[in-house]
Amino acid sequence: MKQFRTMMILAVVLAMTACSASREQEARDLVNSFYQTHQSNRPVGALSLKELITFRQFLSVPLFDLLKDVSVAEEAHLAQTDNQTPPLVDGDLFTTHPKGASTYRLLSCEISQSSADSSGVCTVELIYSDAKLQAPFKSTDRVILTRDTRGWVIDNIEYGGGGSSNAAVHTGNLQKTLQDILNKNERRIVQ
Repeated sequence: MKQFRTMMILAVVLAMTACSASREQEARDLVNSFYQTHQSNRPVGALSLKELITFRQFLSVPLFDLLKDVSVAEEAHLAQTDNQTPPLVDGDLFTTHPKGASTYRLLSCEISQSSADSSGVCTVELIYSDAKLQAPFKSTDRVILTRDTRGWVIDNIEYGGGGSSNAAVHTGNLQKTLQDILNKNERRIVQ
């Protein structure tokens, strides 16, 4: 009986380890697919309808809704000002550097082991370089994941800062940046 109990415990531990490894690989696959899509689309500013549709599959509902709201606000802002004022959104929202990333490298993914908590964090090194930069700009951003009915989705991106570029870089995180854009636009409309 004691040997049977030991075998059962071992089987449960092995099953949990396999499940955890599988969940981590799913998270890694999602983040890699997201950045590959990012590399091929190179979004700048508020997302267009086509870009919203393209990125929808990777994003949580709250993050997608914020991106959509910012896109709608940008469209209204530009229509009201006849393109005579700067846009609400300048640069690539998904990366620390406003000009995006030339390359990326997925460094690690950590998935919560708790069955009640479906969250994870993947760390990604982003590098932006062009002919004008003396040295490439590097940042290490953290991609915050959650699970919904579709599986893993991106719920937020924490900007990593870093680099030696003089460019104005994003700080904080993507959701806060989007909310700040919406708040600033509301204050502008009220004035």
